[in-house]
Amino acid sequence: MIVFRNVTKRYGTKMFALRNVSMNVEKGEFVFLVGRSGAGKSTVIKLLLKEIEPTSGDIFVAGKNLRQLSSWKIPQLRRNIGCIFQDFKLLPNKTVFENIAFALEVIGKPSYVIQSQVPQVLQLVGLAEKAEHYPHELSAGEQQRISMARAFVNRPPPASG
Repeated sequence: MIVFRNVTKRYGTKMFALRNVSMNVEKGEFVFLVGRSGAGKSTVIKLLLKEIEPTSGDIFVAGKNLRQLSSWKIPQLRRNIGCIFQDFKLLPNKTVFENIAFALEVIGKPSYVIQSQVPQVLQLVGLAEKAEHYPHELSAGEQQRISMARAFVNRPPPASG
């Protein structure tokens, strides 16, 4: 599903964030990107979301080479990749429900879909009772689960065997 083939990303003339990286992530796999500061974790995510381009090499998502992806298809690509960031990226002035609903609002889902799906995904992460709380009222673990719920509510394509 995700393939990096000999990917290099250089910033400037001397700074390599990635050098000749190859990896395969199969459908249904969960991948954790870990490493010391400056190891290239954020660069991998930015390349995968097509926020930046590789200096060399190819990146494929669902069989499509990202170099050949039209700019108008980038939002669709990003909706189909569920990412959870270390700082969770929750909106502090919105409730838990509103934070999750926002992910659906920005892609134009109708209100009845939002009202149906948000409670389901809150139930899934075990935080239905926190729907009206704000991020600062939650523990770090709860904030992380809300971030997961927001990534999942767009329903990235299911793994198939």
